[in-house]
Amino acid sequence: MTIADGWVELVQNRLDVPRSARLRLTENGLTVVPVTQAHTTTARRIQNQIEAGLPGWAAVGEFSLVPPREGYKPEPDAAALPLDQVRPGESEINEALLPFVVEVVSPESENRDYNTKPSHYALRGIPVYLIVDVLSATWTLLTQPEDGTYRCTQSGPFGKEITIPVADRTLTLDSSQFMRI
Repeated sequence: MTIADGWVELVQNRLDVPRSARLRLTENGLTVVPVTQAHTTTARRIQNQIEAGLPGWAAVGEFSLVPPREGYKPEPDAAALPLDQVRPGESEINEALLPFVVEVVSPESENRDYNTKPSHYALRGIPVYLIVDVLSATWTLLTQPEDGTYRCTQSGPFGKEITIPVADRTLTLDSSQFMRI
């Protein structure tokens, strides 16, 4: 599906979507979908662990990746930026600045998070993509992007530590803190 440049932004700017929901463009048109408590809580807990585990870095969420590709700007649930790269007044972050992104799976986003977004993030050259699945209480870590795909995959159940390479550092997330639906 091809979308005219700027169309999604135009629609999002004209509609008042509550913070507890997201606007999604699917094969069936525009849809407003609820965000579950498990999704919100888990994203917040990941962001808290990023801030605690990476001194000099800030957790970011509620942003779009730029530049758009094929009219699409993904909106990861969490990521990290060095403090000197944080721009508080902006809601877009250049893909080249991000060492990793996190998506928390919701019932409506399962297919997109596992099948669509990996190629989007790999094509953008984002070194690490973490999928946190609150539906199955598992996580999947994808690394080493090459030619639109991630070459390495690790996964495990909630309760295991997740080791994420972040630039010249290592972030360890405690997945026992994640919530399950």
